[in-house]
Amino acid sequence: MTPASEKFLAEIRSDNADVRYAAWSRAGEMDPEVIPELGKLLTAEQPGVRKASGEGLKNIVHSVGKEPGGARRAAVVGQLIAMTAGGHAAWARTVALRHLSLIGGDETVPTAARLLRDAELQEEAAFCLERIPGSAATAALMSALPTAGDAFKPRILAALGHRRAEEAADLCAAAVASKNLDVAMAGMKALARIGKKPSVEVKFPAYESLSGWQKIEFADSYLRYADERVRRGATQEAIRIYRDFLNRPEEHLQCAAIIGLSKTGAPESASLIFSKLKSGNNTVRITAGKAWSAMAKDGPPRVG
Repeated sequence: MTPASEKFLAEIRSDNADVRYAAWSRAGEMDPEVIPELGKLLTAEQPGVRKASGEGLKNIVHSVGKEPGGARRAAVVGQLIAMTAGGHAAWARTVALRHLSLIGGDETVPTAARLLRDAELQEEAAFCLERIPGSAATAALMSALPTAGDAFKPRILAALGHRRAEEAADLCAAAVASKNLDVAMAGMKALARIGKKPSVEVKFPAYESLSGWQKIEFADSYLRYADERVRRGATQEAIRIYRDFLNRPEEHLQCAAIIGLSKTGAPESASLIFSKLKSGNNTVRITAGKAWSAMAKDGPPRVG
């Protein structure tokens, strides 16, 4: 280790708060070789040293985050990957994964994918993969899903949904058919975020079998999926979904369907909204009126 690195680490360990602050403030200039020792100091007895090491690591990561590619970034990523290995404190491994989620690339994927099987770190590993761009991270999450326990499958599905991973649409559709309703709901939410129509039939859980909260998630996900289908130009598919919700007894679902229909601009949608202009429910009637007026701004609604 260079004398400059040794001096820096000595200052991070200092009993003087001002000295520690001055050290971690310039950590972005330091050689990545200091990372392993900073990782060890994350669990030091002195709170001030723990903070200084954490801030120092953060500054090093931020210093290369602005410079994608290059030898320095590769060195920082390499040191952080090494910090995730067994034998290091759990907190240090956690911090390393969180930083890798910001600057890691394909080189980080094998390590994070392996940690998806580690009960202590699997949540952090999923978070890391969720944020790493590229097909390799998506493939790792997809590969992990079938063998993951039911308790962890919703987290993997959430990561695929947040990534809007179109290649995972069929996998999410299969999850919707799970007998485990938590997994099924996670599959629905992921599929709604992705918005791509799966190539396989989606077998939804029986609505009556859902808890009150799950029914809310079911409706929200299905309507979100319909909205995404509209955005992608699959208007008729979306209208079929909205029509179903328009016939539900809950006023908030009818209103959501009306709003969704108004965004399609289709004559069929205008006809469906028109049918609610005389609804016995005041909220539904007002929502339909506003939607009708909004559609009229783009030209008189055509009612077939």
